[in-house]
Amino acid sequence: MVYEYRFVPVGEQALNVVFEATINAEENRLIHSLAHTLLKSIGKDGGITGIIPAYHTLTVNFDIFQTNYAELTKQITSIIEKHSFLENEGKKHVIEIPVCYDEEFGPDLDAVSKYGKTTFDELIRTHTEEPYLIYMMGFMPGFAYMGSVPSKIAMPRLRNPRAKVPAGSVAIAGKQTGMYPVEAPGGWRLIGRTPVKLYDYNHPEPRYFAGDYIRFKAISKKDFYYIQKLDLDGEYQLNELDQGEFF
Repeated sequence: MVYEYRFVPVGEQALNVVFEATINAEENRLIHSLAHTLLKSIGKDGGITGIIPAYHTLTVNFDIFQTNYAELTKQITSIIEKHSFLENEGKKHVIEIPVCYDEEFGPDLDAVSKYGKTTFDELIRTHTEEPYLIYMMGFMPGFAYMGSVPSKIAMPRLRNPRAKVPAGSVAIAGKQTGMYPVEAPGGWRLIGRTPVKLYDYNHPEPRYFAGDYIRFKAISKKDFYYIQKLDLDGEYQLNELDQGEFF
């Protein structure tokens, strides 16, 4: 397979590897695989200080005292042309996130339901049916950009964003779905909320990463408050599902 890509300098200490400007799971998996390969084959010893995968780009930060733009682009080109990064496509992590799809937590449930000409139950089944790929992390710590939402419920974002969106809110914006890790302004359509704390600056290990998959599980309001208490007490663990169910 021939990949179309180009390099773009980002200041003196970073570069972007830019692939085709499309949003699809296959291309994004290749980007994550390439990121893993660069960390493994070049890594800190070779001057890489950080890697940020996005929808169709990969940002590579580097130490100018160890390497430079020309040397890195040469190394990355060799890896891409040899297709050696494909060897790093390994196990897919599917993480289950409990969500209460209730109008108290999802003020846009009715609007999204009408948009898709579905009942609430059909909307919930549609949103929880398949796992979503985390294409990238961004906007704020712990915010996962996921897709792709089925077309019939892929309602565009609000024209006028809300000043405050509660932490844990699960939302839709076109073909994307996401979870607000902390309270923040936002214009996505709110359809539910998870009782799980998605981001904790006191907790060094994130609960999910770009390249993982999220499967939403519908829960009752009673279970919401029960899980919320368990999570606050540090007694709740997210389930990792068997990838064989989906892939």
